[in-house]
Amino acid sequence: MREYRCTRKALYSHQCIGHDNIEARQGHYIWAINEEAAWQEMAQRYPDETEAGFTVEPWEGFNVKVVEVKRDENGNVIE
Repeated sequence: MREYRCTRKALYSHQCIGHDNIEARQGHYIWAINEEAAWQEMAQRYPDETEAGFTVEPWEGFNVKVVEVKRDENGNVIE
């Protein structure tokens, strides 16, 4: 199985940056055996949008390390 990033192609019903711009839309990250299975999962979640369809792209996750940066009263980074 692998992870896929899927987006809804149907127009968003509310006015937002993703209303007409599919690239600005929220991704749904789905683990599936292939692209068709990921598409089917989206169809189950959004059955009224199957005619418009969904984008399905292989996704490579990555590790993120979050660190706290402390600064002194002058704005200098404290090591």
